[in-house]
Amino acid sequence: MNAMLEKYKNADFGRCPRVFCNGQPCLPVGQTDVARMSTVKIFCPKCADIYYPRSKYQGNIDGAYFGTTFPHLFFMTYGYLKPEKPNHTYVPRIFGFKIHKQNSLESSQQQPQNNSQQPMNTQQNTSAGNSKLANTQEPSKAT
Repeated sequence: MNAMLEKYKNADFGRCPRVFCNGQPCLPVGQTDVARMSTVKIFCPKCADIYYPRSKYQGNIDGAYFGTTFPHLFFMTYGYLKPEKPNHTYVPRIFGFKIHKQNSLESSQQQPQNNSQQPMNTQQNTSAGNSKLANTQEPSKAT
């Protein structure tokens, strides 16, 4: 654990790519404890998210070597090193005006999921709809 502490202090595993984390040193983490399932990722303790490592050497290491618990165990051991959560979040703006949540990028990505849960109502029971049906009946056969 002491060797990992020195590597963390030297930022040997990389720094968080997120702007509001201000170059926070990261720790290695695996997405699974099963060998040969995924490669190692880096965990940022400030934003609590995982990222692909920038180093090509770290990208070839199996994530199961570190497991899913290493960064959390590390900060339980060295609690004084745990950073505070970022107090800034990115607010999308157009010409200085905040974008309404309904029109934001996040809500537009979630919108197809919401539409699939709602039943589609293609037929309307209105008098105009019924008159269209009456006009589209088959013509009678004249002999």
